[in-house]
Amino acid sequence: MGYLTASFEDLDQHAMEQLVIETNELSPILRGHIFIEKTLETLISRNLEIPQAFFSRNRGFDLKLDLARAMGLLSEAYYLSLKALNSIRNSYSHQAAYKVSFEELNSLKFGWEPIQKEAYAKACQKGIDEAARVAMIFLCGRLLTWLAAQMHNRVAGGV
Repeated sequence: MGYLTASFEDLDQHAMEQLVIETNELSPILRGHIFIEKTLETLISRNLEIPQAFFSRNRGFDLKLDLARAMGLLSEAYYLSLKALNSIRNSYSHQAAYKVSFEELNSLKFGWEPIQKEAYAKACQKGIDEAARVAMIFLCGRLLTWLAAQMHNRVAGGV
């Protein structure tokens, strides 16, 4: 669709299809990204002496991700997976016709259990929408499990 040549009616129809009618892979990716960003903020805040000094201004996802990695809060595997997610999200933000690929979704996977791999393979057979949904569920779940373990270790260690 050409935005410069489209009529108001065409633009209105397109907006409704994108925002109301269409339920595609974009929703779980964006919602997952927001969830993960808030999780990163929590992780960083719990490890800064004065978190409001950092979070008093709007900070981008990349900066938060780099800071968490520099603080030793994220392993390389988590870092690379979340970096890939941010790249996917940015592609949606800056390219109107962008559609995530299975290859890009595969970059979100790490340390999956055999049952997760099987579920993802079945989701891929159903299409990119289902594959994106499952990949994001597993990525968010893995991050939460890891975060819970980190919190447990801090409490057990007396931190």
